[in-house]
Amino acid sequence: MEFSFVTVALIDISVLGICMITLWWLKKQVDRYKARSEESEERYNTLQGQHNALQEAHSALQVQHNTLQEAHSALQVQHNTLQEAHSALQVQHNTLQEAHSALQVQHNALLEEFKTFQSAADRRYSTLQQEHKTLTEENATLRSAVDALTTEQKALQSAHDHLSGRHDELVERVMPVFEILAREKLMEINSHN
Repeated sequence: MEFSFVTVALIDISVLGICMITLWWLKKQVDRYKARSEESEERYNTLQGQHNALQEAHSALQVQHNTLQEAHSALQVQHNTLQEAHSALQVQHNTLQEAHSALQVQHNALLEEFKTFQSAADRRYSTLQQEHKTLTEENATLRSAVDALTTEQKALQSAHDHLSGRHDELVERVMPVFEILAREKLMEINSHN
């Protein structure tokens, strides 16, 4: 079967038309790819900027967290030291209180003995009177020591209460930092997925 010139020309025109349509379609695909590529590049740059900003914020929060952790540890050590000092003073106070009570009992016994033998010789009375005076002075000295220890105990209790309040304040400041770090870690995990 022979093809005429017109038939061949029509075939060539058809093939040329198909090629042009194909080229037009390919150009549309290339343009669409370029647009998507530019959009992806812009989105990547935006996300990279956000990532860098979040990374800097994370580093700053990490520094702040470390600083607060060190301050918390120092305050904890100071709190423990004051607690031990308070316990030691409490033991000392109890010991002095027991000594004071014992001396008070002894004082009462001597006073009763003094009253019983008051009618005896004047010399015996003078001796007992002197012992009574001595014990009264010792009692006053011990009472002053007890009062001083009580005042010091109250000051230590006040310092302990202040440190407890400071500890609670630091915990309240640190917890929001932990929450921010947790959210950032979750965002980082989601971005990898």
